[in-house]
Amino acid sequence: MEISFTRLRVYLECPWKYKLQFLDGRRIPLTPASSLGLSLHRALEAFHRKDAGSLEDLLDCYDDRWLGSGYPDDETKERWYQKGQRILEGYHEREPDRRTEIVGVEREFVYPLGRHAVRGMIDRLDRHPDGRHEVIDYKTHLDFETEAQLADDLQLRFYGLGVREALGVTPALLSVDYVAVGRRVSVPYDASKEAALKALIVKTADAIDAGAFEADTAYCPKCAYRETCPFSAAKDL
Repeated sequence: MEISFTRLRVYLECPWKYKLQFLDGRRIPLTPASSLGLSLHRALEAFHRKDAGSLEDLLDCYDDRWLGSGYPDDETKERWYQKGQRILEGYHEREPDRRTEIVGVEREFVYPLGRHAVRGMIDRLDRHPDGRHEVIDYKTHLDFETEAQLADDLQLRFYGLGVREALGVTPALLSVDYVAVGRRVSVPYDASKEAALKALIVKTADAIDAGAFEADTAYCPKCAYRETCPFSAAKDL
């Protein structure tokens, strides 16, 4: 089978949730936060892909790729739109401080792992003046993690491994750009963790392929399906 980070994450949260989402096609409705996040990701992709420079260019990219779904009413939509605009204005103010060259935007990777295939998409790949590469993932929420918390971040490790295996580039840094708060947190890429990560990916893909979808109720309080799932231990929260 083909496994992405999203599929890996969802299965590790709850195998039954994986079944609902990827086999039964149960869509998770957009919220204002998730909708804005998609709009910002699309705007930044377009802005850097065409190597635009001005704030007007960035805001034009935002307008062109604004996703209007997920908002309960026009007033709420406008409020979140303005929030996104402020985030991008702050992002653009920080751009002159960048000393790296952007060498990949929404860069896809695919590589074989055992009898499976691993696929992913990184938001950005930068090259530093000294030749080092940095994998960058955008986050649009207000919370941010410390270097110690990110050291074992599964998503960053998944992306770093993908870049190394599929693109032939060993990243020096794995970073999260918290665009809403103007903060970037970076950790070194640790190649010593690759074997364990590969084993986890293969084990998860094998379990999915075998149809092992037992429910794990520990994740119920955070699950979008908790109100309708027959195994839910957190209804009415």
